Amino acid sequence: MNLKKWIFFSLRTKMLVMFVILTVTPLIFVGIVSYVKSYNIVSEKSHTLAQLKTDQLSRDIDILFQDIKRFTEIGEQANTVQFLINQDDTADEANTILNTLQFYRESYPSSDRIFDISISNNNGKVISESRGVYLLEEPPSQSPEIRQLMDDPTKVLFEPVVRNGFPAISMTTTILGDQTNKTIGFIKILIDASAIKTILDQGLIGDSGSFHIESETGEVLFHSPNIEEAIPKTDWNKIGEKSNGYYTDSTSTFFVFTTSEMTGWKIIGHAPENEIMRDANEIRSLIILSVTCSIIFTIGLYFFISSKLIRPIRTLKEKMKQASAGDFDVKVLNNNGLDEISELGTSFNSMIIKIKSLLHKSIDEQKQLKAAEFRAMQAQVNPHFLYNTLDTIIWMAEAKNTSQVIDVTKALSQFFRISLSKGKDWITLDEELEHIRNYLIIQKIRYEDILEVTFHINEDILEYKILKLALQPLIENAIYHGIKNKRGKGFIRIKGDINAQGHIVIDIIDNGIGITESRLDEIRTQLSRGIPLSSGSGGFGMVNVQQRIRLYYNEPFGLTINSWYRSGTHICLTIPAER
Repeated sequence: MNLKKWIFFSLRTKMLVMFVILTVTPLIFVGIVSYVKSYNIVSEKSHTLAQLKTDQLSRDIDILFQDIKRFTEIGEQANTVQFLINQDDTADEANTILNTLQFYRESYPSSDRIFDISISNNNGKVISESRGVYLLEEPPSQSPEIRQLMDDPTKVLFEPVVRNGFPAISMTTTILGDQTNKTIGFIKILIDASAIKTILDQGLIGDSGSFHIESETGEVLFHSPNIEEAIPKTDWNKIGEKSNGYYTDSTSTFFVFTTSEMTGWKIIGHAPENEIMRDANEIRSLIILSVTCSIIFTIGLYFFISSKLIRPIRTLKEKMKQASAGDFDVKVLNNNGLDEISELGTSFNSMIIKIKSLLHKSIDEQKQLKAAEFRAMQAQVNPHFLYNTLDTIIWMAEAKNTSQVIDVTKALSQFFRISLSKGKDWITLDEELEHIRNYLIIQKIRYEDILEVTFHINEDILEYKILKLALQPLIENAIYHGIKNKRGKGFIRIKGDINAQGHIVIDIIDNGIGITESRLDEIRTQLSRGIPLSSGSGGFGMVNVQQRIRLYYNEPFGLTINSWYRSGTHICLTIPAER
């Protein structure tokens, strides 16, 4: 009876029902309409963007082949035509053709992607960059592919091949006579297939999607280097007769494709459908969340207005404002009532306690994560030094250089004793320098004629702490990328002192080959981003040291580098003075 009375005779209940009908229903309607409209728009946009990415890859591949196709102009030269027509000795024409090939290589940057260029006539007489002039065992016309070109001289034949164990692409075109307009020979260009993989690797579709290329028969020719799993099977019934488009298969995998105008190959991208539609799904979730929050808000607003409890709400508001400003010691007092506002105050107090607990927990977890990342970086020590040292010991043992074997073994033992340091992450600067000296003992066995190292260290800094293995990679860079690549005596100067700001500064100066301006800019970008961009001077070792210093100390501490090509390099490591 009380429940029936509450439902039918309570003014608050009637107002609540009317309030819900007048506010919640329109919100739900607007939410549904907004979702359908925005989902369709974002879905179409995502598919269109994937198609544009695929088309761009196709254009990049076609541009590469168009640039390389310029080399076929050599077949139109008079000397080339004379070489193909005359079966006798054509040494002058051959030299002219080779000189022309060299000129084209110097003129077009795309020549870096070409392994070899060869020109042959119908009788099997061939001139190539790699082999010079020679005769084929059988005429080219015996090949089915060449017969296709003879039937259609305007066609360009692309074929995946292997050259010296490396994947390549053979591009073959015909050479026509000036007067007869008949096929008098062929020009074949071997292209480095890694150029195609590089282009594919630049294309991203979703988070885990990738691109691959299939021939006109459905054979997978190339794929992105980052593909680790099996490539999903493409439905050629849906793409065979189309130049471009997209579809989703039964496994919820999204496919987008386009056709290369130069080769006729299909450039195909694939990714899970949920990744392509992530934005649309996020909009759906956002709309649902917004509508839900709006509904909750309107109902809460009703209770707020109907209850007319302005003062408790204002008090609670002030407490929440203090909490949002970072004061988690705030607490709602005089909260002994049994109404909704009192419960809200109690929940607020519980929430603050929980947030404070979670905040402390999060801080502790971040510290642990930071320490784990630090140790992971420190564990990335290049094993090649150990391999090379052991090879050196074996070589000296075979040569019966007993004293040198003992010296190198002692140095190696001390080197790894300091490297391990009983699991400690920090050692004194004196120990780090001793670590370097042991490293240099080993290296001087290999480079005793070209390497000289001097130390200029302020003894006042020897007891300060430094990250273990912070200097050895820098010395290694100076040797392998500086001293080793120059002629004559190599010098490395190691200086250590305290600067005007009270920080410890370690300078490593060498007179090695130095670094070009473009490469120096790239290395500085590496150090600022903390991610190696390419191999070469200043590679993994310097970036590893920079990451470890920045991870623990943040800016402005870390590495700076200056270099003068063919003159030397100066690396400066700055760390705080801590004991």
